[in-house]
Amino acid sequence: MYEKYLNDGDIAKILDGINEMHRGEIVSCHGRGHAMRVVAATEQVLSELGYDARTVEMGKIAALLHDIGIIAGRRKHAKKSAALAKIFLSRDDFSPNEKSSIVQAIDDHSDGKKICSAIGAALVIADKIDISRNRIFDLPNLDAVHKNLLELEDVVLSVSDKIISVNYIGTPNFSPELLIRDFKKVFKLPRRAAKFLGCKWRVHFNGLGD
Repeated sequence: MYEKYLNDGDIAKILDGINEMHRGEIVSCHGRGHAMRVVAATEQVLSELGYDARTVEMGKIAALLHDIGIIAGRRKHAKKSAALAKIFLSRDDFSPNEKSSIVQAIDDHSDGKKICSAIGAALVIADKIDISRNRIFDLPNLDAVHKNLLELEDVVLSVSDKIISVNYIGTPNFSPELLIRDFKKVFKLPRRAAKFLGCKWRVHFNGLGD
């Protein structure tokens, strides 16, 4: 079922439109590339923790649609995305509980205050860890925060033995301290989500950390 959403022309136009909206702005892009990385990480968390195929599919759909509301503006984008996702979901035979789980996960992904399903928890983790240079346009007028993100080359997620860990891999110019200072949600919300899933959360920088 996920493939149907991935290949939906209207969804594709929205994701590509978000890319164009963000081009030239100093923002973390929420378009197709971000969506696909969040899909992959959501699938990894749910699959490796042993959730059934239907839950994994629902998680991937939630991840694909989680930022589509940004096409109508960044303000309250989670609620806008949830409302728009509900329209797309109405086309398929989801049970009321399944539809509610997907919509709730999307609605909550930005703040992570009301995580109430494995789908929601996995989406929070997947969304928050995607902060590498892949989301930044290499512009001449970047501030120090976004210049630091250009030095963040990769983010590696691992799930094993009830431990979810993330390894931020940067160049010698990358500053973990600056990242921690300016992206508090990135370090707070995944820990809360991992706890919901019954897992410990670990953070590493270039292989070092807790």
